[in-house]
Amino acid sequence: MHRQPRQLADGRFDLLVIGGGICGAWTAYEAALRGLRVALVERDDWAAGTSSASSKLIHGGLRYLEHGHLGLVAGALRERARLLSLAPHRVQPLRFLLPVFPDSRAGRLSLAAGLILYDRLGGTRGELARHRYLTRARLGACAPWLAPSLRGGFSYADAGSDDARFTLEIVAGAHAAGVVAVNHASVDHLLRTRTGAVSGALVVDQLQHRAYEIHAALTVAAAGAWAGNLVGERERVRLSKGVHLVMPPLPALPALASGGEPGGDPGPATALLLTAASDRRVFFLIPWYGATLLGTTDSAFQGDPGALTVTDQERDYLLSEANRRCPGLGWRADQVRGSFAGVRVLQAQAGRGIGATTREWRLDRPAPGLLVPVGGKFTSARVEASRTVDQVAASLGRTRQESVSASKPFPWRPPGPWTLWLPAAVAAGIAAGLDPEVARTAACRYGIRITELHRRLRATPGLGARITPAVPFCQAEIGLAVAEEMAVTDADVLRRRIPLAILARLSQDEQRRVDALLAAARAEVVEKPT
Repeated sequence: MHRQPRQLADGRFDLLVIGGGICGAWTAYEAALRGLRVALVERDDWAAGTSSASSKLIHGGLRYLEHGHLGLVAGALRERARLLSLAPHRVQPLRFLLPVFPDSRAGRLSLAAGLILYDRLGGTRGELARHRYLTRARLGACAPWLAPSLRGGFSYADAGSDDARFTLEIVAGAHAAGVVAVNHASVDHLLRTRTGAVSGALVVDQLQHRAYEIHAALTVAAAGAWAGNLVGERERVRLSKGVHLVMPPLPALPALASGGEPGGDPGPATALLLTAASDRRVFFLIPWYGATLLGTTDSAFQGDPGALTVTDQERDYLLSEANRRCPGLGWRADQVRGSFAGVRVLQAQAGRGIGATTREWRLDRPAPGLLVPVGGKFTSARVEASRTVDQVAASLGRTRQESVSASKPFPWRPPGPWTLWLPAAVAAGIAAGLDPEVARTAACRYGIRITELHRRLRATPGLGARITPAVPFCQAEIGLAVAEEMAVTDADVLRRRIPLAILARLSQDEQRRVDALLAAARAEVVEKPT
């Protein structure tokens, strides 16, 4: 997958998609699968905004049930099941613990009722076992670092992913389906006809400093929080800021990972859903690449989405609430390995706080020829993109089609049973020079493309070493990102292709090694004609 900006000048398109997050990626992919000629442009990099700043979950949203968003949760759970089947390498089961304290957001009976409904809506089975009640003694014995006021709790099923890799894979699928996909290509302004209809955009390739007039029958502004600047319409939306801290790994929870007994099959990884003691907001502790994500804050935001930072106040809030619920962890500010923040667009609802504001999706038409998605969830973005393409096809006079992506395996999904392919891929990775954890992680991150990484390792065996001991990424992945994954800047490589920048603090020697690997990778890349 390589940048080919000059293809933007190759005549008219049926559809121009602005924004390379998960919403734009799915829209472009679905449209191409239905036979439309599509261009996809992104100002920065694929998933550079909110789509790489999520909680890394593929879930229904248990907390939305208390606000009555039953349809939203049911739809997301159906999609969770679909994604687990279509992309077992990309979406993995995740077991959640939900401890109950005297001042928890909801009591035991309310939580039990909500979890029964969650299980039924999700059709939970297999690795996604139904929820279970855990006594205070059992939960406390397995997680002695929880607060002594613990009254017991529950375990329930959901799933997790790497949001940036997820988005990249969908962009790669779109590219393979014929989409002209170009990152680091910003929209200067929308093109309009004499009647005011949008007819495309003037796009500037930021690397070659060349402008292209892209003419399209329809344009979708899937730019999230940045769409308002492009379209000039912000009154009907609200922005919600979410902050996450990257902390050390949680102590092992062998007895609860699969709902079995100590010493059993560890099964899915275990996360926690907690409520803040100070304001009863929900936050998570989620295992991710050998670290723990602590978040999110979910607060109203009115500033520039391009200038997001994690404030000291937000950091201290999350640490304080985590230590009140999990005092045995004793997390301190100097243990924060990294942090990230994102902003998502919600529908404006008068009289409702951010936590209660609906996550439902809608499609606006602020001008003829222009569609703007609002709201929605990462988990259900494929469904929302399919509805967008339905509208595009109808406007173009195309025959109505069912969603193609609904039954199409992900572009990098390995063939055959996942449970057979994964052990073989791990064994091949170990034989190529990876340690077992890195071999397994890489198999999930690359799917069928893992053979490209193994080929690089056989050519240069030393590149199988970890970049840094704390995280399961090998040195060969840097070269692969530059050569094959449209990674241009350091952030493209080290924040989204390999999330090293938020997961670990590199020593000076490690940073010099990374710099040398980046320089070598760029020197080896021969720019192809575009």
